[in-house]
Amino acid sequence: MIRIREVSDGNYMIVSSVSDFCDSMGYCEMRIKHFLKGIKPPQTEITIEGTEAHEREEEYEKEHFEFVPISQEELADIGKDIEFAREDIYTTFLTKMKHGNKNLLILIFGRADKISRSKGTLIVEDTKYPNNIQKYLERIKPYDDQKLQALLYLNSDFTENGSFNPKDWFPIPHDEKAWIINVKDKKTGESVKIFKGIQTKEAETFLNEKIRKFALAVLGVNEPEHHKGIKKCLSCRFLSSCEYKIC
Repeated sequence: MIRIREVSDGNYMIVSSVSDFCDSMGYCEMRIKHFLKGIKPPQTEITIEGTEAHEREEEYEKEHFEFVPISQEELADIGKDIEFAREDIYTTFLTKMKHGNKNLLILIFGRADKISRSKGTLIVEDTKYPNNIQKYLERIKPYDDQKLQALLYLNSDFTENGSFNPKDWFPIPHDEKAWIINVKDKKTGESVKIFKGIQTKEAETFLNEKIRKFALAVLGVNEPEHHKGIKKCLSCRFLSSCEYKIC
């Protein structure tokens, strides 16, 4: 979902889900045009199997681990290790930018797979269940959409109920931020590749540049940039109906 709302004279607010933002800025910017029209790609057997694998992992954790509520004192104590139940925490990323003499608010919301804090480090772990494991075995870093997703979570505030009321949001104090992208076999649940990283200034710049480019494309100030990759088009779930495909 991507929505634009005018909040005052010429000042706008853009609201997007994490998945639609990352699909657009990490895979194909032309998807912005589809999401603005409310068009979603059809579910495939691959995406359904991935969802089912996530649900199995969530259920396994519920059956084998017990999580006690985290107090405000524990949350505020950076030296206290904490861990939230899988897919129990929603994220809200809110930022402001200027375009000309106008202000623009951007809100990107989602739900993280796993959030914890260990030795003062805020950690976001995202689990992937790809159809083609082999292509990950050959990679030394995650795909851009996966890294963007983790960075958005790391720089968000958090809620336990998905509320859009800022009064319900809370930060998780930390000394530094780290991300983990855990690629698993969807049949066995075993990890086949784990990417790890610490958030750097370069990573923050990467995220901020993508957000600005996204916002200006959503507003129609700039045209989304086509990746011009035939293989990407052939792998896209919008392929059958996309007027921007090049294959």
